[in-house]
Amino acid sequence: MTTIVHDTAEALCLCEEYNLYLKPTVKMTISVALPQLKLPGKSISNWEVMERLKAMVAPEQLSTLRISKSTMDFIRFEGEVENKALVKSLLTRLDGKTIKLSGFTDILKVRAVENKMDFPTRHDWDSFFRDAKDMNETLPGERPDTIHLEGLPCRWFSQKDSQHPDRPAEDVLATIFQRFGKVRNVDIPMLDPYREEMMDKNFNTFSFGGHLYFEAYVQYQEYHGFTKAMDTLRGMKLMLKGDDGKAMACNIKVTFDTSKHLSSVSVKQRSQERQKLQELEWQREEQKRREKEEEDRRKEEEK
Repeated sequence: MTTIVHDTAEALCLCEEYNLYLKPTVKMTISVALPQLKLPGKSISNWEVMERLKAMVAPEQLSTLRISKSTMDFIRFEGEVENKALVKSLLTRLDGKTIKLSGFTDILKVRAVENKMDFPTRHDWDSFFRDAKDMNETLPGERPDTIHLEGLPCRWFSQKDSQHPDRPAEDVLATIFQRFGKVRNVDIPMLDPYREEMMDKNFNTFSFGGHLYFEAYVQYQEYHGFTKAMDTLRGMKLMLKGDDGKAMACNIKVTFDTSKHLSSVSVKQRSQERQKLQELEWQREEQKRREKEEEDRRKEEEK
């Protein structure tokens, strides 16, 4: 999901050539305790509660605010803060405060906390590959060297002046992520016309708001490049600055690959499977051609 960015002060340049930046993302959870509803047919409006929360933080604002869970006892919201410097101020305005709704005598108590960052640490990947019995850390793709990214907007990674602006390019992906170190290999599964059949997976269904998103793998030559990329991407979202000065941001998911996706064995296996599918496709086309020739010959004889 892409959102408009009003304040780009905290943005860090990722790739100037493609106007891509990294912007810190800060999320908070806001819980509103609900009173027991004593009168039948009376209900509390989630929308009204949300509007009251927005009023409580004014003139500041949350860049996004959505309901993550709603029960008879509480409503839980997830909000995103535009600027890290605002977090303490917003928490002060919300946590421990109360809301009075029209038509209700009971007050609603508000609790607000900053969300903990859900992102792998150096200990996570080092211990995973150290303890994995089926990994050989001397081989590329079987050690901490490959980043798996999800939710990348296709248009932000397409070739400049491309006839296919919704089609990301692997060389663009490599150019952008080589900022952290030399890239050994990249893969964008949705670009392979045979991959969906090979993996029994549809890559083109993840769309939102007119944008199309893709997943990708970036493999670094050295451990240093991998760790620098992971450490820099931690707690960040992707931001695009347009030529008109306007900016948009998108939350992305970043993990370290544990599937040997870019190991030589996996790459070779996909190549062999692709070749088989190409041969099957050729055989089917050849069969269709022979059937058409036979049909044309039969029609000619019947004249």
